[in-house]
Formats: sequence, C-alpha cells, structure tokens
Amino acid sequence: MGTVQTITNSVKSYGRALAAACYAGMPGFLAGLKGKATILTYHRVLPQSELTAQDFQLGMYVSVDAFDRQMQFLKRHCTVLSFADLLAMWSAKQWDAEQRYCLVTFDDGWLDNYLHAFPLLKQHEIPATIFLPTDYIGTDRWFWPDLVSWLWSRWSERPETEQRRVWHTVRTRHACCEGFEPALMSHDVNGLIEGCKAQSYNRIDAFVQEWADALRLPLPSERQVLDWDEVKEMSRAGISFGSHSMTHKILTTVSNEELQQELLGSWDTLRRHLDHVLPVFCYPNGNWDEAIGQAVAAAGYEAAVTTEFGYEEPDPRSLFGLKRINVHQSVAYNNNLFALHLAGWNRIFMA
Repeated sequence: MGTVQTITNSVKSYGRALAAACYAGMPGFLAGLKGKATILTYHRVLPQSELTAQDFQLGMYVSVDAFDRQMQFLKRHCTVLSFADLLAMWSAKQWDAEQRYCLVTFDDGWLDNYLHAFPLLKQHEIPATIFLPTDYIGTDRWFWPDLVSWLWSRWSERPETEQRRVWHTVRTRHACCEGFEPALMSHDVNGLIEGCKAQSYNRIDAFVQEWADALRLPLPSERQVLDWDEVKEMSRAGISFGSHSMTHKILTTVSNEELQQELLGSWDTLRRHLDHVLPVFCYPNGNWDEAIGQAVAAAGYEAAVTTEFGYEEPDPRSLFGLKRINVHQSVAYNNNLFALHLAGWNRIFMA
C-alpha cells in the first residue's frame, strides 16, 4: 500500500507541475480572479537550513525563497490590500470588477513571521495581517501539534524495540492513548496529529507529557512565537494584528463560558498592547458554526476568517465566515504552481 500511495503521489505531483506550466503560459491567466478578493493564509516562513535540519508539519510552511517569489508575483499581478482596506471597501460599496484583489494573512504568530517574513513584506511593500493566540505571545509555550511532531521525530530515531517499549509505557499509563497507536506505529505523524484533534485538551496534554517521560526527555522550551516588542515593532511598520483566540482551543469543543473568554480575553489583550487592533477574528483550526459566528459578532468583531477554500466578492455571503486559500510549500514552491493554486485549479490534484 505504501508503494501504491507513493506512486499515486508522484503521478499527482507530475500532473500538477505539468498543469501549472500550461496554465501559467496561457494568455489572460488569472482572469478568473478579476472582481474577487483572494485572502491568502500563511503560517510559517522558514529558511532552507531549518527545513533541512528538522521535520515540520505538512501544510504549515513555505520557504523564505518561495515566499519572496510569491510576494513579487502578487505585486505584479494583483492589487494587494490590507484587511482594513477590504473592510472599508465593503462598507463603502466600492469595488472595481477589473481588479484582482489579494490579502496576505498569517495564523498563529510564529517568531519566523518576524525574522523572515517581515523583512520581505517591508521590502516589497506588502500589507499583511497576523492573527495572534494571545496567551502564547511572549512565552516559550509550544502548540501541541508541534510538541507531537517534536516527540515523534525523537521517538522515530530510536530502535524499533525501544519504540515499542516507550509506546507500551505510554499506553499502560493512559489507556486513551490506544486510539493514537495505528498512526504512530505506521509512522504517520500527520495522521497522529489529526487523531489527537478529536481528543480533549486534557487527554492531549497527558499524552504529550507521558510520551516525553517515557522517552526520558524534557519538553522543548525554545521560543517559537512572537513577543510583544516584536508585535509592536511590526505594528508600527504597518502590519495589522487580529485575534486568533487566547489559547488556540478549537471553539466547537468548548463551553459557552470558555468561548466568551476566548473571544473577549484575546480582544482585551490586543487592545492593551497595541494602539491599533484589526477587529477581525480567526477561528482556530478553522472550526466554527453559525452560533460561534454570532458570538464573534456580539463580542465586537467586524468579521472573521475561516479555513474554507474560496474567494470573496463585493457582497460577501457572511462577514463572519470569510473564505481563504492556504499557501504552503508542497503546492506552491514555484510561481507556476502558485498561480495554479491561486486560480483554484490545484484542488483537482489534492483530491
């Protein structure tokens, strides 16, 4: 099965590259984006040295070189807006049907946004928005998926007998961890992370700690996210900041009281640290429903973004369910692929 999947992935990759080259050579390519606003989602922007040295979760990063090329591409082919510009255009009912509008957003507030993305955004004069989970900013806390990836990489380096000993120890202490076993034993770290998302945060925390203890390793504490000084510097340079909740909990799994805390607490924290805060919310993991959207509106936000693929037009269907397009290395490592992805055709190869 592994060989079949590898062959399938290779065929898709070749087909995607061929389709991208053909599409980029067509006259009037990207014409389908005219009169639309394309809100791009980024997470991490990393140098090749880091990408070579360690594993990162798929779909969560682009290289510095790819990001540089993408920003240049947007400047050539699109009208790049700030989020405040987009909200103002909707409010004033001003829209040019001949323009290809584009926005750049980042989720999670990674330190590399400051180290690697920010200099390129300034160089290319690209406005951008970063959505912050405020309880993490200025701390050395890691997001649990990254702890799982970190532990998996160290566990997978051990001999197979040691791997099984470690896993037996974890499973014995926490029977709930049995649900994670198929993905772990098949060395599917992304499947493991997806499986964890169905568990409570207490169970995930217990799993992570037991795994670290069984490996006899302290959990990492190297800072991964922005601090408030970096946020303020970026804000003064024109980068806008919105809320990504306080703790990055999936909001469809929390109580109404916790939901209110996540919405209002993050908003208050942002306003306490910054003179100008973008009144836009970003749903953690993209999980939301109509009731959560109404709660976001009641909390004082003017809009909210999802992870649903799509574009926005002069009259958005829902200001609290705005669609975005996630950009990552495997689908946009060159400009041909980036164009194909922006146009939406890449989804054929992602099925």
